[in-house]
Amino acid sequence: MMEGEGWRCLWDAKAILGESTIWDARDGCIYWVDIEAPSVNWYHLDSGVKGSWTTPTWISAIAPRASGGFIASCADGFAHVDPRAQVYRPIVQPISNPRVARLNDGVTDRKGRYWSGSCDSSQWDESTTAEDKESTLGDFDTRSTGELYRLDADGSVSTQERNIVTANGPAFSPDGRTAYVNDSMPLVSWVYDVAEDGQLSNRRDFLTFRPEDGYPDGMAVDVEGCIWMAFYESWMLRRFAPDATLMEERKLPVRRGLRPAFGGTDHSRLFLITGSQGYGAEAFAREPLAGGLFEILDPPAAGAPTVPFAG
Repeated sequence: MMEGEGWRCLWDAKAILGESTIWDARDGCIYWVDIEAPSVNWYHLDSGVKGSWTTPTWISAIAPRASGGFIASCADGFAHVDPRAQVYRPIVQPISNPRVARLNDGVTDRKGRYWSGSCDSSQWDESTTAEDKESTLGDFDTRSTGELYRLDADGSVSTQERNIVTANGPAFSPDGRTAYVNDSMPLVSWVYDVAEDGQLSNRRDFLTFRPEDGYPDGMAVDVEGCIWMAFYESWMLRRFAPDATLMEERKLPVRRGLRPAFGGTDHSRLFLITGSQGYGAEAFAREPLAGGLFEILDPPAAGAPTVPFAG
């Protein structure tokens, strides 16, 4: 285990495209996925025991499910998965044309509904190289094929936002009345009002960024309502107040932070999975811990607890 200023590497996993860091109170583990491996992985906080399951197809996000196992975003849309039992059971595909869009990040809200956005995937086929996948900038007008979906406990799916390039998040305020959604490639973060029935309204810009800031990726919210946002290609994890004020920055030993999450028995510990897509020997020499699972030390507030998917 390696440790630096403000961080500790729990697992030098060399994840290619790590995503969906999530705490599971049922077994005391931090889970995360590697979209490109593909795999679901877990780390037991008390013992340090690690586990991995090579999945039948890629999975981009998971969240604990009240009835057992996890709800997942994957190649087949939404699915029920159980990494320990190696169960993979598709439920519904919300994307009308999976050749031009794929599901990405996903989380539950405070009422146990599962939200997952999609992103452009027109370049993702068997002939696509890692270098091509790295070429993420382009004509946003033609690449805005992503949407934001809500999966309710009864299995119904609704589309809550359209014309997204790369959806990440969302994240929800502690009271569940506010949602934050990142569209990573256009470098924008939006904020919405959330109605009691889960409908989004009143979209407005929360933050906009410059390329040198990095691309806003996954998010976590603490009990003070502050948003912890990971940034791809920037070495930084940043904490923003609900009014968008930058509260603090944490410098990481790697460039590609992907998804933070609070965990531990009192949700006072903060974790982050990272990525190493396209890295060779030279890049790993510069960033030997790229793709690792990190703990961010001494966050100033605990996290808002994860609510399991109610379905």
